[in-house]
Amino acid sequence: MQDTGNKIIRSGAQLMSLIFHPVFVPLYTVWLYFYLSPRFFLPANRYFLIIYLSIVGILIPLLFFSVVLWTKAFSGYRLAHPEERLIFSVIMTVVYAVIFQKIYKYHQFVELFPFFIGIILSVLGLAVYNYFKSKPSIHATAISGALTFFVIWSYYSQVNILNYLSLMIVVAALVMASRVYLGAHSLKDIARGIFIGVLMQLVGFYVTWLAF
Repeated sequence: MQDTGNKIIRSGAQLMSLIFHPVFVPLYTVWLYFYLSPRFFLPANRYFLIIYLSIVGILIPLLFFSVVLWTKAFSGYRLAHPEERLIFSVIMTVVYAVIFQKIYKYHQFVELFPFFIGIILSVLGLAVYNYFKSKPSIHATAISGALTFFVIWSYYSQVNILNYLSLMIVVAALVMASRVYLGAHSLKDIARGIFIGVLMQLVGFYVTWLAF
C-alpha cells in the first residue's frame, strides 16, 4: 500500500513538473493575462500572439532539444549538468529576444513588455549561475516570475484577481515541492530560482516604466 502511495505521489509530481515546465509558463501567462485584462484586444492580434508563442517559444525549442537528446549531446531531458543548462539559457535568451522584438511592434501589448523583459533577464541570470556551476530551479524561476508579474500588474491596473493569485501560489508551491521530491533540485536551488524570477520581473517593470 505504501509503495502504491509513493508511486501515485511521484506520478503526480512528475505530472506537475511536466504541465508547468518553464517552456509552457509564458504561454499560460499570456493566455491568463488576456482572460483577466479588462482591456479590449483585437482578436486577430490576440490569436497571433498565442500562436506565435506556441510555435517560436514552445514548438521550435522542443524540436531542437529533442534532436539534441536524440544525438545524446546532453545527459538527459533534466539537463542535470550546469554546462547543459548554460547552453539552454543562451538559446532561450535568443528565443525570447525574438519574441519580444515581435510583440514590440504591437503597442496593444505594452502591458506584457515588462513580463518578457523579465523573462529575458531571468534566463540571463540563470546563465550566470550556470556559468559558476550552480543550477537554480528553472521551474521556480518561471512560475515565480509569472506570479510576480500578475501581482504587480493587478496592483497598478487596479484589477482584483486575488482568487487567481491565491491559486497561483498554491500551484507554484506544488510545482516547487515536486522538483524537490523528485530529487531534481535542493531547497537552495528553489530559493535561487525564486530570487531570479522575482527580481528580474521587478527590473522588467522598472525598465518598462523608464523606456515606455
